[in-house]
Amino acid sequence: MLQILQKQLDESTFCPLCQASMYYVEAEEFEKEVSFHQCSHCNHQVFQNNQRNCHCETCQSKRRKLIKETRLQETRKLKKKDNFELGLDQLSFLHKLFLLSILDNQVHENTNHQEFIDWEVIKYHPITPNYYFQSQLLNQLIKDNVFVAKDFSDDAHQYYINVRLDGYSEPSMFSIATQLRHWFYENLSQGIPFKTSDEVKNALYVVLYQEIVQFTQHYCRTWGIQISGNKNFQIFCYHLLDTLAVGQIFYLIQTALEYLYQKKALQVRNENFINTNILKKTVQQYRERAIAEKWETSTLPRPPNIPLSRMSEILFYRFLGYDEGIFFQPVWKSWKKIEPRLNFYSQKRCMYCGSNELTVEYDAQNYVTLFCRSCKHQDHYFTQ
Repeated sequence: MLQILQKQLDESTFCPLCQASMYYVEAEEFEKEVSFHQCSHCNHQVFQNNQRNCHCETCQSKRRKLIKETRLQETRKLKKKDNFELGLDQLSFLHKLFLLSILDNQVHENTNHQEFIDWEVIKYHPITPNYYFQSQLLNQLIKDNVFVAKDFSDDAHQYYINVRLDGYSEPSMFSIATQLRHWFYENLSQGIPFKTSDEVKNALYVVLYQEIVQFTQHYCRTWGIQISGNKNFQIFCYHLLDTLAVGQIFYLIQTALEYLYQKKALQVRNENFINTNILKKTVQQYRERAIAEKWETSTLPRPPNIPLSRMSEILFYRFLGYDEGIFFQPVWKSWKKIEPRLNFYSQKRCMYCGSNELTVEYDAQNYVTLFCRSCKHQDHYFTQ
């Protein structure tokens, strides 16, 4: 316990935290002399040779944070020993697509890049159609231990990619990006990023639905009104996608929003999804009336002032080989053209014994070779 003997204001010395003038304090503890500076504003104490700890509020807060981060670091180290490292090929099609959408503009052979993802730098880039969807994908990859925080803190925003590639741990960002580009950009000639064609179809529905949410949010933003998707709205939009083109859904939503805004039925804040639920109900009524009275639903093109996300561009234009036409016809019609080719690559069986235990070799341009591990039969399929 310090016993203060003398305390004088030293206007030549300033606090390193708040820059206020400091007191020079002479004290005694257990018959030993102790001298130090103490801030006249925040009570921060500076001892000679760092022989003691300061107990001001700022220093105590720093120590609490350091203890918390140390415990978090120890917990993650223990978890890391137990966690299995996923192979890049084991990720879902949607997560591979999301990962490529992040890396494609950042990682190139002829440019410098970091070996981690700095989320604070890129989080507002048009990676996915809307920000909430982007956050969902990010949090899921963190939960699956695919993204591992670089810093041991609660607000970490830099992540290493924790996957195996070709059996090796800790592949470089360039190696990961290159493999993903082979899968998505090489017309399926250097491997496939999906297990079944249904996995691609599900991702197509998800991304088209997120495009609808993006359109809705963009339209409401001009009025300063909040809106987002929810589970019921998603299910409803999936039903619409079975029979209508995305452009027709855009038209229904635009018409409904204009009507609701004129009637002042929309709230500024979307609390308890009030705006989402009102919009869903209104569009549903329009659709039911259109079917009953056999209306022709107009098609609205995708507004050019809404940025096209990297995810949508890769999926629609690069991987599936479509153009703006993906927005002008129902999913079933697009899928009729897409599915046969995907099934050929995903549903492979030996022509001789019917086994699906196959080793697949892809030529860079021309053919696929299937080698049966059961009966050793070999088949060649030309892709051009």
